[in-house]
Amino acid sequence: SRLARSVGRACMPCTHAAYLRAAAECRTPCDAVALAADPSLGLSYEALLSICAARLVAATKASMGRHRAKAAAITQRYEGGAHLVAIASELDLPPTMLARVVLEERYSLRKGAKGRHGAGALLRSPSLIDDPRLRSEVAAAVASDAAYGPAVDAARRLTGLQQELVLSQELRARGIPFLSEEQLRERGEAKTPDALLPVPLLVRGRQVHWVDSKATFGDPASHAEYAATQFASYVNRYASGLVLYWFGFDEAIDDSDDLVLLDAFPDDCELMSHCALLTAPALAR
Repeated sequence: SRLARSVGRACMPCTHAAYLRAAAECRTPCDAVALAADPSLGLSYEALLSICAARLVAATKASMGRHRAKAAAITQRYEGGAHLVAIASELDLPPTMLARVVLEERYSLRKGAKGRHGAGALLRSPSLIDDPRLRSEVAAAVASDAAYGPAVDAARRLTGLQQELVLSQELRARGIPFLSEEQLRERGEAKTPDALLPVPLLVRGRQVHWVDSKATFGDPASHAEYAATQFASYVNRYASGLVLYWFGFDEAIDDSDDLVLLDAFPDDCELMSHCALLTAPALAR
């Protein structure tokens, strides 16, 4: 696919200084276009979009409590004739999240609730909203949002699935046996990386027992969260592994003896032989 080919060509690890500059300067997709053309930065457009999205998500999470505390006043402004998209721009809040605040206030929905009891159902299907103006305003807010909303979530899920497919194709092309995440669930495994390797791989002189695919840029905050919620349990259950950050990563996060971090599937890998496995402790680091 076009994305998979783009990732294979353009992605590369970056210095911490380059990541800090990108995080500071990349605030919109237009910024990503301009910065991707800067050879001194060395980051792809996809990497910069990922960095931009992560920054926006972090800022939104930090500010949502403050905005929800003012939900009554925000809703009053809307009811006075202001447009949701305009209010969102003024408050520097993604339009979908501003619409969520108003919906929660207007319909007395539990804040942050998921499923049919939360605002998410109305954001996914604005046609369910009984008020014509609010229905139109919510639809416009969701359509104008490049960072949040059902379409954005779907696109991210599809990108993740696409890169997992790329991983499985890479493994099969090299004749590397593996168990997929689905197969691990069928076996009742609680810890399910994208690929578990019955025969370990030797990658850059290090032993790898599993591979996990991340269709994102590996920045310090997201990597720390993945390490705590996923990678640590994989290491405890299966030992060391390989993480593929397809859009590149900040070299500062590559600091674990248990994780090999790369931005593409390595050409210089090999299945460990029986003899090599007998001496695995010497090879694992």
